[in-house]
Amino acid sequence: MCADTQRGMTLAEVAVAVGVAACVIGTMLGVLIPAVRHLTPDPAQVALQMLVDREIHVASDLLKYSSSAVAPAAVATSVPIPNASPLPVTLQLQTSAQGTAMMVTVRAHDTSGMHSAQSQATIASRAPQPGSTIVPAVLVPAPTGAP
Repeated sequence: MCADTQRGMTLAEVAVAVGVAACVIGTMLGVLIPAVRHLTPDPAQVALQMLVDREIHVASDLLKYSSSAVAPAAVATSVPIPNASPLPVTLQLQTSAQGTAMMVTVRAHDTSGMHSAQSQATIASRAPQPGSTIVPAVLVPAPTGAP
């Protein structure tokens, strides 16, 4: 019988195997990380879109009444971004009448011009002011008898 049979690996063989595995994992991460960054949404763009969506609902609620009006305006503000500095933006509100309907447009863009978002809403018919009296149309009775 031969008593010189070896079992297991030497320290040098383990070190080489770990080194090769580390190189393979590093190469895979180098390829995957840019792909994942490309697929995830930009936090600044998401924050701008959320701001525009919130403001379009406010403007639509305000303008749904018949005697309300808003002049076109631009406001400088900042938008909080998770784990980053607030983003300085310009927020614009525009309205336009299209027949009996009203089109409301809210735009936002950052001061660098890299990010922008827009949302539109159409108010098809405008409601009377709360608390106002609505006079229903009165039907005129048809004339009776022959002329």
